[in-house]
Amino acid sequence: MRNIDLIHTVTAAAGGHWPVVLAGLGIDVPASPRAQVACPACGGKDRFRFDDYGRGSHFCNQCGAGDGLDLVQKVKRCDATTAAREVAQVLGINPAAPASVQALLRLDEQRAAREDAHQQQATEETRQQRERFTHRYQKMALSTIPGESAYLISKGLTGFAYPLLPDGALLLALVDVSGIVTAAQTITPQGEKRLLVDSGKRGAFHAVNAGSDSTLPENAQTVILAEGLATALSVHCMQPEALTVCAVDAGNLLPVALALRERYPQAVVILAADNDSEPGKPNTGKLAAEKAALVVAGRVALPPGDARADWNDIHHQQGLNAATALFDASLYQPEGDIMKPRLKTVEGTFTPRQNERDPLTPFIESGAQGVFRVEPQLNKQTSQIWHKKTWLCDPVEIVGEGVDADSDDTFISLRWTRHGTRETVNKVIRPGLIGDPQGWAFLKNNGLNVVTSAHHRTYLADWLLQQARRGQHFIASACAGWTGSAYIMPDGNVIGEPETPVMFTGGSAARSAYGVKGTAESWRDNVARLAHRNPFQMLAAATAFAAPLIGIVDADGFGIHLYAGSTAGKTTAEDFASSLYGLPKPQRLSWYGTALGIANEAQAHNHGLLALDEIEQASHPRHVFTSAYTLFNGKGKLQGDPNGGNREMKSWETAVISTGEKSMETFLAGAGIKVKAGQLVRLLNIPVTRPTELHGYVNGKDHADAMRAGWLEHHGAAGREWIKWLATHKDTAKAAYAEALARWNTVIPADYGEQVHRVKDRIAILEAALLLSLNITGWEAQACRDAIQHVFNVWIAEFGTGNKEHEQIIEQATAFLMANSISRFIPVDFDELSQLNVHNLAGYKDKGTQQAGEPITFYILPGPFKDEVTRGFDVNQAARALYEAGMLKKPTSGKSWQNRTPRIRHMNNRQLRAYAVLLVDDSGPE
Repeated sequence: MRNIDLIHTVTAAAGGHWPVVLAGLGIDVPASPRAQVACPACGGKDRFRFDDYGRGSHFCNQCGAGDGLDLVQKVKRCDATTAAREVAQVLGINPAAPASVQALLRLDEQRAAREDAHQQQATEETRQQRERFTHRYQKMALSTIPGESAYLISKGLTGFAYPLLPDGALLLALVDVSGIVTAAQTITPQGEKRLLVDSGKRGAFHAVNAGSDSTLPENAQTVILAEGLATALSVHCMQPEALTVCAVDAGNLLPVALALRERYPQAVVILAADNDSEPGKPNTGKLAAEKAALVVAGRVALPPGDARADWNDIHHQQGLNAATALFDASLYQPEGDIMKPRLKTVEGTFTPRQNERDPLTPFIESGAQGVFRVEPQLNKQTSQIWHKKTWLCDPVEIVGEGVDADSDDTFISLRWTRHGTRETVNKVIRPGLIGDPQGWAFLKNNGLNVVTSAHHRTYLADWLLQQARRGQHFIASACAGWTGSAYIMPDGNVIGEPETPVMFTGGSAARSAYGVKGTAESWRDNVARLAHRNPFQMLAAATAFAAPLIGIVDADGFGIHLYAGSTAGKTTAEDFASSLYGLPKPQRLSWYGTALGIANEAQAHNHGLLALDEIEQASHPRHVFTSAYTLFNGKGKLQGDPNGGNREMKSWETAVISTGEKSMETFLAGAGIKVKAGQLVRLLNIPVTRPTELHGYVNGKDHADAMRAGWLEHHGAAGREWIKWLATHKDTAKAAYAEALARWNTVIPADYGEQVHRVKDRIAILEAALLLSLNITGWEAQACRDAIQHVFNVWIAEFGTGNKEHEQIIEQATAFLMANSISRFIPVDFDELSQLNVHNLAGYKDKGTQQAGEPITFYILPGPFKDEVTRGFDVNQAARALYEAGMLKKPTSGKSWQNRTPRIRHMNNRQLRAYAVLLVDDSGPE
């Protein structure tokens, strides 16, 4: 029997019997793993343990650990073969008679067969993955045409032709050292990079100066590795004689370096590192390059300075000659000593170095098949490492970590494909929820499959948090609307190109409504055309256009409440406005909700349009009153933070379209709720009449049906074009608003009430929005001005030209006197109190001389005057309003609004201080 067979045979035979075997050899071991005795090999008494586990496992703090056969070798001071012969004698195995140990060999063969089956399964999975990738890549490659990429041009790299997809994205093939395409990457004109699904990225690369069929040169004196394509092309311009490749990302530098070192053992290998310098964070590019350089005995070229930069940045900023000189001067050899002996893995042979991960340390592997925990296992007989993999979750991309600029809260951004669909899900989650049941539920509810084992979820949580800190930095925002030059839609989509990526942490109940169908031109021709010269539909569109304009000109949020009976077209007008940004019906939210829910929607529609349908469906008028006040106040509820202090207060500026069969004032008055005048100039109550311009249709129904059919096929695109235009014409927008504001300042007469003049801000922004959006709607400027003027005239006819608050005070005081003039007032000259039954006395009344037309004076006591007559208003302001209306007598002293009453007979002719109010006769000609 061969020595290796003998070792395998006796190891298998002794399995589970090592205490007896060792005793037969005169080696004493403890009966319990917890018992501590002197080491039988070195005599040391410091923590010798015999765990066994069926393999004779033991540990000595002085002479190390091993299995039963190792212990025999140490005690007998012999080699493995001699130790095996000693054990064979105890077991009664004849080394010269193989037939006697066939059963034991079969056990060994079965174990080897299991290992082979595991390896074959892994190989088959890899083969299937490669087939899927090849099919997907070849299909995409057929749709490409060669050309220069807009992305590379933006990086200052011209003259490099690559396959371009129909949308302008560059399709970059990645090959292994044999030239087989095993992975591919797409790069959009904006620089967004994605690996094709099922790509075998590990060890794959793109050689920028390889042959036309991606073949590598037979010999290469110098090999340069870079992360990204743009960096590799710049380095190629600096070092044209070298073979230059891109490895796609920092994590792939080491596998590519190993592959190329094996192909070119004598070449000089240089790692063109990215300088990912950032305060408080590891320099990922530098570390990855040094790590690869240590393993393959290479050198590193690092961009100088403390700022983030790669060699393309240096090339683009300083020119080719300066960049070449800097590249040559930056070369250095990382220092590191060999830490462990050479080991064999299923991938090949390598020598781990000081900064290299211990090959037997478990790690997390992420790829197209998902995220796995990999536990390397060492076969001592063959010195080969095989990997035991445990699935943790579906494939997931950790985009990075961001901080909310307002609240300083931290968020992690993750991206995955919803299970069972092709839908890409991009979500942000607070780090505190990673590893928490609520966090796992959030991920699973959004289509990410996660392992059920709590033990393995711990590994996944740690990995997610670690990877997020190494990823992209972004700005988190719970508020939609303008963030610098970018605009966040209520569904989280970002319009524009911010300098720092933006992630939306909020969300609207209507987020599924903001899709795009058709074009801005098709919306203009099929939808906007039908609203032309219909003032209330144009008003609704003006409100929708004004929503993002608010954030540009720093105006206050406002709303319009369209009210009329059924079939008057108010909902059609609302839906027409909503079609600017998406499918109208799903955008319609309800007044049936809490004030907090409305506040959350307002924040998700900051600088956006919020459509609230049918006020009568609200659960209670009081909820509408609270919600409306919160909505147009622009501030959320002040709340304490459990960790101390207060939470960040929500804020927003939004444009609202509301509908109902009653005006807001009438609806709330039915429940005994009085609307403040200030609210009526933030939410304009506008009675709607049916459209008169039907554009060739027989009746209003056919006209409305045509509009509905139009926006079902054409929605979302026009609003995005409007936002893009605003982003690049902010000064023009501000000037148009200022001009409209100045015009309306002259249009509204100076003697109109204060509230009417406050409305000019709303009217001006509506007019400016329509005039600025003529290229979107196709309407004429004069038609837009006429529509806004018509709407203002309708509103002023309902609201009035005076001071609305004063009118409300007068109405309330008059109503009080009419209701209580007999039951709660005693004549000042009356002394027979037994004949009166007065409850809750409000004051006294004096008929005076009763000359023709002289009204009765009611002396209202201070308590009832404050609590009832002027309830909801400032007492002094209310008294002044009544005085200016001729309803309150001002005392001669002028120090107070209270007068002395005439002498009251039943109180022994005493005089009291009270408010002298007159019930004025309002009869007369209309």
